[in-house]
Amino acid sequence: MTSFDCEHDDLNEFLKEDSIKQKEWMLNSTYLASYNDEIIGFFTLSTDKIKIKDLEDQYKEKFKNKVNYKEFPALKIGRLGVSSSYKSKGIGTYLFKWIISKSINLSKEIGFRFITVDTYVSSYKFYKKNYCKDSFSNDKLKKEFKKFETAQKRNPQAAYKMTVPMFMDLYKFKNHLLQHMDRDP
Repeated sequence: MTSFDCEHDDLNEFLKEDSIKQKEWMLNSTYLASYNDEIIGFFTLSTDKIKIKDLEDQYKEKFKNKVNYKEFPALKIGRLGVSSSYKSKGIGTYLFKWIISKSINLSKEIGFRFITVDTYVSSYKFYKKNYCKDSFSNDKLKKEFKKFETAQKRNPQAAYKMTVPMFMDLYKFKNHLLQHMDRDP
């Protein structure tokens, strides 16, 4: 693991210093992707919840008077990183599809419908491209991106750690995603 570098200090540090300890403490599980005995990517999964008020209006209406929950159980993608040597080769998308496949299978045994991620602002487009939706309203999201731009000018290190919450509805996409799982990224 010492040679892994995804050009993101926070992710590198987590993998090298925190992932094993957090697994032992039963806080999350980190999965490694390797090629020729080299770690080329990783991701971390843990449990989470998503508040109904943080979902789009269509969900609020759909569950109104049907489910007496204020929050839904979810699976969280805590971290996802790809080695800088393998960037732009579809590895991140492949790992994301693997997470979705694993999630759909796991959701048959343990009830959860949503996947959540607090994505770094710099990775926002990746998750958007991969079917994730914003938990923030458009106005709030615009404000977060404006804060990010300002922080980049003042303190790039701090900007690098800024995140925005996103989610994916497994139920809505499970058939669509499973049809495309076997295709190469």
